[in-house]
Amino acid sequence: MRYVCGLLALSIACLSSSPAWAQDPTPEACEDVVEISPTQRLRQVTLDLWGRVPTAEEYAAAQAEGFDLDEAVADMLEAPEFANFVTRHHLDLLWPNIQGLQLVNGGVAYLLPASFVTGLSPDYTDERIFSVVIGLYTRGGLVPCADEPAEFDEDGEIILTPWPDGTMRDGYVWVEPYWAPGTEVKVCAMEARAAAVGDNGVPCDTIGGLGSGACGCGPNLRHCMGVEAAGQIMPAIRGQMMEMVQQVIDEDRPYTDILTDPVEMLNGPLIHYYRYQAQMSTDPFIQTPQVAYERLPDVPFTDLTWRPVERPAPHAGVLTSMAYLLRFQTGRARANRFFNAFLCEPFQAPPEGLPSPNDPCSEEPDLRRRCGCNYCHSGLEPASGYWGRFAEAGTHYMTAEDFPVYSARCAACAERGDCDFICERFYVTEVGHPDEAPFLGVLKAYEWRNETEASYVAEGPGGLVQRAMDNGQIARCAVDNLFQRLYRRPMTDDERRTRLPALADQFMDDAYDFKGLVQALVTDPAYGRVAR
Repeated sequence: MRYVCGLLALSIACLSSSPAWAQDPTPEACEDVVEISPTQRLRQVTLDLWGRVPTAEEYAAAQAEGFDLDEAVADMLEAPEFANFVTRHHLDLLWPNIQGLQLVNGGVAYLLPASFVTGLSPDYTDERIFSVVIGLYTRGGLVPCADEPAEFDEDGEIILTPWPDGTMRDGYVWVEPYWAPGTEVKVCAMEARAAAVGDNGVPCDTIGGLGSGACGCGPNLRHCMGVEAAGQIMPAIRGQMMEMVQQVIDEDRPYTDILTDPVEMLNGPLIHYYRYQAQMSTDPFIQTPQVAYERLPDVPFTDLTWRPVERPAPHAGVLTSMAYLLRFQTGRARANRFFNAFLCEPFQAPPEGLPSPNDPCSEEPDLRRRCGCNYCHSGLEPASGYWGRFAEAGTHYMTAEDFPVYSARCAACAERGDCDFICERFYVTEVGHPDEAPFLGVLKAYEWRNETEASYVAEGPGGLVQRAMDNGQIARCAVDNLFQRLYRRPMTDDERRTRLPALADQFMDDAYDFKGLVQALVTDPAYGRVAR
C-alpha cells in the first residue's frame, strides 16, 4: 500500500515502514493523505517507463490478487518499450542534434564538396544528378549536363559541346546508386566517371581528385553523397550515441561503460561514409573516421543493423563519438557538457559578473587567473585537457607521433610569419601577451598546462570519467538526473543529505546497474507525481 500527501504534494512519502532515507523528514507535510490504488500506480510507472497508459489487460492484472509491483516493473525494464525511456533520458543529457552541420545544404555540401543537386526545374521533369564542383571546373559554371543522353568518342571519352552561355555540356547516363541498389538514376556523365585516377593524376578517392573536378564519383557513385543518401547518413550520425547507450543498457553492463567503452556502433550508412566519403571532407580534421579502414565490416549501405566496432585508445564511449565531437566542437564545450550531464556540476559565472575590461586583471591571458573568468575556467581548463588530442572542430585523434607537444617547425614559421594550415590551427604561433612567449611552437592543447594537466591530455576523456567514478560523482549525478525525470521535481535539501547518498552507494555496489536504479526509484514509496 502506498500513501502520498495531498493533491499538491503527490510525491512525498509518509509510509512509516519505508527506510529512514526514503521518509519525508517533515511530518507536517503529510496531512490529508490519500491512498493510491494499484491501477493508479501501474498507470504512473507505465507512463514513465513506456510512454503510454496501460492496456485493459495490464489494468486487470494490477487488480488481481497477488499483484507484485516490483515484479511488474522488472518485466517493464526488460521490454523493448523501455528503450524509449532510455533514449528520451539521454537525448536530454547528450544533446546530439547536429542538424546545423548539414552534409548537404541547398545542394552545396558543407562537409562534402561532391554533393549532388537534383530537381533542376520547378516541375522536376528534367531531374539529373550533378556535382557543383564538377560543374564549376569541368563545364565552366555551376551548371548541369544537357538533358539528353551522353555521347562518347571512339576512345570512350565523354564529348563536351559548347553552349551559347559559354559553358561546355556533356549528357547524362543511367547509374545504379549505392543508396538504392536495383534502381537507376539519371546522372551527368562527368559525375558518373569511375576511374581510380583523375586526368590530373590524383587518386579519385581523395579530396584532391574529386574536389578538383577531375574525377567522377566512382563505381555506383560511392564517393559522392546525394540528398537521399544524406537523409540516411545524418540520422545515423545522430542516432549513433543513442545506440551506444542502448547497447550498454540492453546488455546489463555497468552504466559507466557508455562513457568508457572503446567500441562504437556502426550501421551500413556510417560504414559507407567512413570507407568512401570521410576522406572527401573539405577539412581533413572535420570527419576523419573513428575506425580504421581495415576494421570496417563489409556490409552494404542499405544494411541498417547496428554493429559494435572497436576503436583505438583513448576513445571513450559516447564522449568521443562522431556526433559528440561534432556537436561540441572545442575541448571546453566537450568538458562542459560532460560536467553538466554526468557530474551535475555546471560551470556558472559569479553573480557579480565580470570585472571591467579596463581592469588590469582582464588582460591576463590565462583564463584560470583572469578576474571573473577564473570562477569557471579554473575548473573548465583542466577538464578540457582530456579532449586535448581530439581535433577541435573535428573528430580526428592527433597522435603524439604526428602531433608532438612541441614543433620546432611551427615555432620557426611563427618567427617568420609564414605558418601553414597545420601550425596555425594546432600550434601556438601568435603571441598576444608576453606570458604566452614560452609556449611558441607548443601544441595548443598543452598551452598553460602544468605537468599534471599535461597527463590529462594523454589519458583522454576516460581518465576524467575514472576520477569521477572514484569520487562517486558519476553515481550521485545519475541518481539526481533520474530522480528529477521520474519524480518531476528536484530533490529537497533533506533528500540530498539522506536519500541521494544511499541510492548512489547502492548504485555503485550494484556495479552501476541502470535498470536497478530505475527500479529502486519507481518502487520506492516516495515515487509520485506532483500535481500541476
